[in-house]
Parts: sequence; C-alpha cells; structure tokens
Amino acid sequence: MSQGSLAGVLPPGSGQSREPFYSAVHDEEQESIACPLCGAEDERLVFLACDTMFNQVGRYRHVACARCSMRYVNPRPTMAALARHYPEEYLCYTNLEREHWLLKWAFARLQRDQAKRRVRQIEQVAGRIAASTRALDVGCGRGELVASLKRHRGCDVTGLDINVAVVERVRRELAVDVHHGTLCGANYSECSFDLLTMTEYLEHEAEPRRVIDEAWRVLKPGGILAIEVPDVSGPMGRLFGAEWWQVDAPRHLTFFSPATLTRMLESAGFEVLKVRRYGLVMSFGYSLLQALGFRYFRSNKLLFLTLSTLIGIPLFPLLFMMPDFMMTVARRRHVRVLPRPYASAPSTSSAIAAKMRA
Repeated sequence: MSQGSLAGVLPPGSGQSREPFYSAVHDEEQESIACPLCGAEDERLVFLACDTMFNQVGRYRHVACARCSMRYVNPRPTMAALARHYPEEYLCYTNLEREHWLLKWAFARLQRDQAKRRVRQIEQVAGRIAASTRALDVGCGRGELVASLKRHRGCDVTGLDINVAVVERVRRELAVDVHHGTLCGANYSECSFDLLTMTEYLEHEAEPRRVIDEAWRVLKPGGILAIEVPDVSGPMGRLFGAEWWQVDAPRHLTFFSPATLTRMLESAGFEVLKVRRYGLVMSFGYSLLQALGFRYFRSNKLLFLTLSTLIGIPLFPLLFMMPDFMMTVARRRHVRVLPRPYASAPSTSSAIAAKMRA
C-alpha cells in the first residue's frame, strides 16, 4: 500500500457514487452517494434547494447523515452533468474586463484583501511564511492568493484550477505558475510542498476525503494545510436555510461544520491547529435578498452585490456573532493515525474536474 493510499483508512463507501441514472426533472445524469465522511447510508432530508444563481431546472435534496451529521447533496449531478452548472458567468470566474468599471474595481479590491487576510490567518497559527516555502493553491481561481504569497513572502508558488480560460488569464496577468487540473489528477510527487491551501474549493469536490488524503500525500511531514469553506453550522445557514447564499445548489456538494471538517482532517492524518469562524459584510444582505425572492441571475450584478453589501454594513459590529465561513489550519502528521471507531452523532446539529474545457 502506498503512503497515500486510502485502504484501511477511509470508511467503506465514503462519498462513493452508485450507478448513474437520468433525472427527467433536472434533465441531467445524477448519482446517489453514501455519506462523504463516515460512509453511512442513513440520511434525513434537511431541505430542497434550487439554483438561485443561474436558474437551472429542478430542486436538489440537501441531506444530513443520521450517523455523523455531515451535510451533503444527494443525489447530485454526475461530474459530466456538473459542467453546465459552471458557465462563464460563474462569480469567481467572471471576466472582469467585460464588467462595469466599479464592479471591476470592487472585485479586484476584494480579492486582494481576501488574499492578505488568508495569509494573515495562516501566519497567526503557523508562524510567518518563509521565502523558502513551496506553496500550492488548489482551486486558485483568479490567482490572488498565489500572487500574494509570491509578491509579499517570496514563496515558490504553484496554482491549480479546472478552468482553462482562468488559468491562461492568471498566467498572463499575474505571471505565476498555474496549471489546469485537479489535485488528485496532478500526480505531484510525495512530500512536494510545505504549504497547501484550498479556499472556497472543498465544498465543490465530489470526493472531499480523497482530496484531503492527496493533500496529506503531497505535503511534507509537518507541512501546513489551510482550508476555507462555508460553515453550515453558523447562524446564517440556520436562519436562511435553503436561501442561504452558500447553499449555491448544485455547485456546493458538501457542507462542513467545524466538527465534521475536523473529523475528516484528523482521520486523514492531520492535526487541526485552529478553526477560525467569521462572517462577511455581504453575507446577510445576499441571503436576505434571496429570501425575499430576488435572484442574482435576474439582476444587474453590480446592483445586486452593492445592495447585499449596503444591507450588511450596519451589521458590521456584529459580524463576530454571525459566522458563515471558517478557516481551518492543520498540520500534516509524520505518520497517519487510523480514525477512532465512529460514534453516532448528537441529534443537533473531481466532481467538477471533467468540465470547463473552455
């Protein structure tokens, strides 16, 4: 068994799909899965969610595992079917050159600020990132994080994304090393990186545990893994339910809480150093507009995002009480530790790799 093998570590059936079937309601191929965390097939329906960003047909079952409380979409589109759910207009892939100058300025400023915040959050836990650090950003999008690590810390950086057009744009505009593909398909050598980041990426993955396992394999012993994902256990998710902006059906396939992400990381051989939960100014406004029936796909982008932000500004002093994201920083253990036997959870509380051949 290779060092990064899942055998004997991953619970049988975790996130594995069954034989695909055609859904006439959604007009696409779908697949049913077991729980991505514990492999159980005992779930309860939480709500049905529609595509509030692009208005694709049908509603998707948002379920919770009765055994471990993991939340996920089941059934879900197959990898091939997911392609149409990521058009050019998808928010993080938006070509800003075609947008209003104010939206272009706001996006650029937001992305720079996010990159600085993410670097700061990692360093608050793991110490200052040295110039000798070899870093990989999985799902790098427009590349601000890898550019920031290169520009401000002098790191040897690599980016990875499944959108061909975005990869080419990042190479051209930011002059950083970015490749097209997925982590599991990249075949990096074992112990290649000191730092691996995934920001707003893991929730899109059909097999998140497999991705985390691959992260363990390519990180050096003691290397740092930083994962930023929506926090489904936060007050925004509980308040707005199917209208919470981070449901984003069906692009978000898996929904983590601090407890479930920690469990997945620990069972894969990581030591979780810190989980920091936080809210964004636009979170409440975006979700409120959706709850009132407004939709991003039917609106002027600039107006919709501006209103979302303006609604949230008065709540800025209360953001610490309204987390709907979390940054988890973990360290790769030198040896993999088998997970503890799974106990029943309390009563409370690359999928997209075959697409974007632009």
